[in-house]
Amino acid sequence: MSVYKSILPSLLLMPVRMGVGAYGLFIVWVSLRPAGTGGAVPHLDKVLHLLVYAILAVGISLGWPRLSKFRIFLGCVLFGASMEMGQALIGSGRTASLWDGVANSLGAALGIYLVILMERFFALKTN
Repeated sequence: MSVYKSILPSLLLMPVRMGVGAYGLFIVWVSLRPAGTGGAVPHLDKVLHLLVYAILAVGISLGWPRLSKFRIFLGCVLFGASMEMGQALIGSGRTASLWDGVANSLGAALGIYLVILMERFFALKTN
């Protein structure tokens, strides 16, 4: 059973898709804007990368329920890699980081895992 059939009514499909699109644009803006001064908490950016891409994967899963989880994961990974490459090419004071890419990928995997858990939970509730 897909998340769409169990949690998300068809009436909300278009607003969710629009929200995911806006969220994707926000990720592009945050990823490619000039670098800030840095944070006081070491490696907090990796946690933020993980959370941002987990939310993205969940949003895509809800907005496009017929896409396979593997394609959603792969799309998030490629999107994250393109943001890292963009940082290297734009020259805004940011640098591409392999560890940021790993955090993006782990976040996407976590988001997919959460969707799988939601599907199982709501499948049990409907039976």
